[in-house]
Amino acid sequence: MKRENFKIIGLSLEIPVVLGLLTVVLGYISFDMVFPDYPFFRKLYYSFQLFSLESGDRYYERGTAFPIMTKIIFNAARFFAIVTLIYAIVLALLAIIKDKFYLTRVKMMQGHTILCGLGEVGNAIVHNFVNKNKLLIIEHNTDNENIEKLRKQGVRIIEANALDPEILLKVGLANSACFYALTGDDFSNLTILRQVRTILENIPVGKSGVRLAANIESSNLKMAAYQEMSCFPDEKISELHQLLDSFRNAAIKISDTCEECETDSRLIKSFEQIKADLQAYDPAITKDEIASKIEVKLFNINEIAARYIFRQYPPDRFKPVTTQEEPPVHILFIGYSQMGEELFKLCAQNCHYINRKNTVITILFQDADLARERILTKFKNIIRLIDVRFFKLNPHHITPGNLAENGLADVDVIYICSDLDRLQTSYSSRARVVVKRTVPIVRWFSKNNTTGTANKDTDNMYTIGILNSIATHDNIIDEALDRKAIAVHHLWLKRDISGYIENVEEKIREKQQIPEPKATMVPWQHLDEEIRDDNRSVIEHSLIKIRTVGQLTNPIHYQNPDNTLVDFSFLKNGSLVIQLAEMEHRRWMANKYLYAWEFNKDRNELKKEHNKMVDFDELDDSTQDYDIKQVEDLEEIWKLK
Repeated sequence: MKRENFKIIGLSLEIPVVLGLLTVVLGYISFDMVFPDYPFFRKLYYSFQLFSLESGDRYYERGTAFPIMTKIIFNAARFFAIVTLIYAIVLALLAIIKDKFYLTRVKMMQGHTILCGLGEVGNAIVHNFVNKNKLLIIEHNTDNENIEKLRKQGVRIIEANALDPEILLKVGLANSACFYALTGDDFSNLTILRQVRTILENIPVGKSGVRLAANIESSNLKMAAYQEMSCFPDEKISELHQLLDSFRNAAIKISDTCEECETDSRLIKSFEQIKADLQAYDPAITKDEIASKIEVKLFNINEIAARYIFRQYPPDRFKPVTTQEEPPVHILFIGYSQMGEELFKLCAQNCHYINRKNTVITILFQDADLARERILTKFKNIIRLIDVRFFKLNPHHITPGNLAENGLADVDVIYICSDLDRLQTSYSSRARVVVKRTVPIVRWFSKNNTTGTANKDTDNMYTIGILNSIATHDNIIDEALDRKAIAVHHLWLKRDISGYIENVEEKIREKQQIPEPKATMVPWQHLDEEIRDDNRSVIEHSLIKIRTVGQLTNPIHYQNPDNTLVDFSFLKNGSLVIQLAEMEHRRWMANKYLYAWEFNKDRNELKKEHNKMVDFDELDDSTQDYDIKQVEDLEEIWKLK
C-alpha cells in the first residue's frame, strides 16, 4: 500500500512501527530476565515469536516466581504484539478499501480532464486549470514535488504509469471531456493515445465527446502520425469527401451518356440534389460524426509558444519596414533550443518585407556548427529567401568588440533562445550589458510565475512567462491561435467548392473528362499539416502587410489586434497592392522551401516540385493576379472570426 493511502484514511504508518519496536524491546527484556543464560539471538528470536503468538508459554518454562515488574513487562510485550497485528491488518484493509473507493469515485467522474504526466507542460496546464475538482492526473513519479500540493487543491491523482492499459480502464474515459498525453516522450504519448482510442472504440462515449491531445515535439513524427491519429480506421473520409465523390461519379455518368441518348431523369435529379448539398455545405458548422465523437489534437508546445512569441514581439514591431529603400532586417538569436528553432522557422516563413531584401538571421551559440547542420539539413532551401549566419561563441563571452567584428553591433532585435531558464537569465543579462540599450531583447521563462501575456522591463527587455501564457485548454484543444487560419481555410474551401461545381458542369457540357477535386478540399481536421501551416502563415503575414502600410503601430495592438480598427483604403493604391502581392509570393515560396519543395518547370506534386517558385516578376499574369487577389482579400480575412 502507498504511504499516501494511509494518510488519506487518517491513520499513521508510524504507529504499528512503534508498537512493533516496543514489542521486541519489552519481549527481549522479559526473556532476558527469565533466561539470562540463553544466547542473545535466541532471546531475540523468542521476542519476534510474540507476533505469531507462539512464544508466550516459554516464559513459564522455569515457573512463575518472577518479580512483578518482569511479569508486567512480559504481558505488555504480548499485548503490544496483538495490538500491532490487529492495527496492521485493519490498516491494510482500510487502505485497500480506500483504494477501491477512490478508483470508484474516479470512474464516476463526469466531464473531467485527464492529464498524463506532471512535467513542465503538465504543471503549466494544471496551473491554468480553473476547476481543480474536474482534473485527474496520472503520474508515475511518486517523488514529484507538486503531488501533495495539488491534492490539497482538490486534484485527483493516481500514481501509476499511463502506459499500462489497466490504469486507463479505471479513469472514466467514457465520461471525460479531455485527455492529455504529456509524458515528455513522443513515442510514449502516441502509445498512450492509441491505447485510449482502442478503449473508447469499445465503450459508449459520453454525449459531450472526448477530445484527445498529445504533445509531439518531433515535427516529422507529428506529420507521420497525424493522419493515423485524426480519424478511425473504419472511416477515413469526411462527409465533404463523400459528397464530392458522389458529385463527380454522377457527373461522369451524365458525361458518358451518348449525345443521341436522353439522360436518365433520376440521374439528373440525383446530380442536382448532390450539387445542392455541396452548395449548402458550410465547413464552419458542419462536423463529421466521427470527429464529434473523438477529436484528436497532436500539438507541439514549442511551436505554439513560438507562434505566441512571434505574434507578440515580431521583428517589425521594433524595426518597421514600410519602403523599398530600407535596409534588411537583422535578427540575432542568442542560444539555441527547440522553441528557438520554431521561432527561427516563423521568422524564415514570415519575415518578408516590402524592401525586397532578404532578412538576416544570425544564430550565436557555442555549438553553432551543430545548429548550422540541423537547420541547413532541415530547412536547406530556405537560404534562398533568408540570409542565415552562424557565430560560434559562448553567449557568456560576448563583448562589444567581437559583436562589432561580426556585424552584430546594430541588430534590430535579439531573441534569447536557451531551453534553460537560468541561461535565459544569464544570456539576456550579458547581452544587455554589451548591446546598445536601443536594441530590444525578448526572452521567455518556462517556470516563470508571470501570469497574463508579458511585461516590459525598463531597459527595453521584454519578458514572457511562456508556458503559463500558452498552456491552456483554449490554445491547445480549441486551437485559439488557429481560429483565423481555420476561418481562412473555410473561406477558400467554399470558393473551391463553388469553382469545382462550375468546372464540372462546364466539362459535362463539353463532354470532357471530369476532373478530380483538389486535395485541399477537405475539412480542417483532415488537412495536411503543410497546408495548415500555410494557412497559419497567411494570418501572421497579413499582420505584417497591414503594419507595412502604417496600421497596427501601437504596442497594444499586438495583444489583441482583432479589436483594432484598420483603414483598408490602401487597397485602392494599385502600385502598393502589387508590392504587397510580391511580399505574399515570397511568403508562399518560403513555406514551400520549409517543406522541402524545389523549383521545376514541370510541376510534380509527388516529387514536391513546383513551377511557380520563381521571383514575382517572372510569374505569368494569372499567377500574379492570384497573389494580388490574396492581398485584396485582406479586408475580408481581417473580418473573419
